[in-house]
Formats: sequence, structure tokens, C-alpha cells
Amino acid sequence: MRKIKIRLPATMTDFGPNLRTLGLALSLYTQVEITPRDDDNLIVETSGEGAGSYALGLRHPVVLGMMRIFQAFERAPKGITVRIHNDIPLNSGLGAEQAFMTAGIIGANNLLENPYDRSQLIQLAATATKRPDHSVTAIIGGLTAHSYDGAQVLYRSLALAPFKLIVAVRMDDHYERPKMPERVSMADMLESLHSLPILMEAFSEGNLHTIAATLRSGIMNDAVQRRIGGFAHVAEVARLAGSIGVTTSGGGPAMVFLAHDYHDRIAEAIEIAFENIQIPARVMVLPMDTQGVVISMMQSA
Repeated sequence: MRKIKIRLPATMTDFGPNLRTLGLALSLYTQVEITPRDDDNLIVETSGEGAGSYALGLRHPVVLGMMRIFQAFERAPKGITVRIHNDIPLNSGLGAEQAFMTAGIIGANNLLENPYDRSQLIQLAATATKRPDHSVTAIIGGLTAHSYDGAQVLYRSLALAPFKLIVAVRMDDHYERPKMPERVSMADMLESLHSLPILMEAFSEGNLHTIAATLRSGIMNDAVQRRIGGFAHVAEVARLAGSIGVTTSGGGPAMVFLAHDYHDRIAEAIEIAFENIQIPARVMVLPMDTQGVVISMMQSA
């Protein structure tokens, strides 16, 4: 009996002038193990970040993703055990929720011996999650871009010179993402459009100063930063410790800091800054992930 293991990275989106277009994979992971059973039971076990936050059984996002495949082909194992270990903070703007459903889709496709190829899986995951910037990036890894041709998702892997980022996520339950405006001024839109290709080129070169400069423009920047309690204080502490720029991911509350070096020292300063304003936070130094999804298969006992 075949056991499938899927690992998907966290994904950073909606940063600076980028809005629902680019995605960047980070070395922080959700891991899902799916094993067919001889009986007709569905068992879902969770550990790590957010364990117990979702209903188990058919309502868990991993299982909902699996059902997309099983229903499409009208076949499924008799029973299944799903084990999920997640290191991506939930509701952080780092794509944990999209990673769950995408892992379910990929795992179920492998259980059925891959009736869908990668391109078809990407289309299905983009539709199921409604966030192709997260799902495409989780599958491909690195820096990606997507657009649409009607209902079809067009996607590309972009050049990237990887470097480390410092990611801080406040761990309270009171954050609400701002809604995207229905209308924006032409001046704001043009500023973002002008900055986006420069940002993409800077990522390809690993030019942190240019990345930091372009991240300061963005239609949603002010709205997101106002929602993150202590944003200005934490950003200033990070700057004094050596950070050269800050942005957010996925509409918040994740804050992402750029630095040439001394990442651990800056991360410690950020953690202390959050403690000083009595907001619990998780602070991590993360390399970029360039692999995307990793799938392993083995025979279960």
C-alpha cells in the first residue's frame, strides 16, 4: 500500500507594488502524509502551528483538496489516514491555508497514480484556493508571476538570486485584513506599475537596496500597516538594528524585513520590540525556497 508525503513552502504575496501577481516561496513548510487504509475510516491527525484550529475529517482543507481529485475521477481509496505537520502560522498572510488545500490536491492525484499533470494541478489548485499567487508559488517555488487568459491561469517562474529574510508574525487573534479598494487613483496605480518591473529585476540580481526602495510603493501599504499594531515602532527598532527595509505579506499581519547581514541580531531586536508593546510574535530568519513542492512515495507497512 502506497504512502504519499507532500511538503509545500510558505508563500509571500502582496508585497510593495505587487498585488495578487508575484509570489515568493520561503523555507517554512507544511508537511502532509496520506496513507490509504483497508477499512472505510477517515482519520486526520494534526500537529504544529494551528493544530486543532480546523475541524477534522471531511471539513479539513487538506481533505477538501483531496475531494476535488476524488470527485473529478469518481474514485478514491476505501479509507485514508492523513497526518499534517504545519510550521506556517495560520492567518498570517504566508499561505498556510492555501498550502493545506494544494497539498490535498497533489496527494490525492498521486494516490490515483497522477491522472493530472503539473499544469493541470496548478490550474485546479488556483481555482480551489482562489489565490493562484499562493498556490502557484507553493508548487513551483522561488519567485513566480501569474495572470489570466479567461479562466486559464498563466504562470511563470522568474529569475531569483536567493537571500535571507526576517519574518515576524504577531500571534494574537484580533487581526483583520483590510479590503482591497474598488477604485484607486491613477497616480497610485502608475507608481505601482512603474515599480513592479524594477522590483522583479532587483530580485533577479539580489539587489536589496533596490528591492527596499520599490517596496515602499504599493496601493495597500498604508492600509495594511495601519492594521498591524506597533508596525512603526517595530520597523524603527529593526532599522536601528540594521534592517534596510520592511514590507508585509498577504495583507498582513506578517512583517518581512530586508538586511544584508546580522539577521539573527535584527530578529532578536524585533522580538524584543514586540515584547515591549505586549504583542506576542514569532520571529524567524528564513532563506527562500527554490524547490517548491517535494513529493515522496513509499510502501506503508
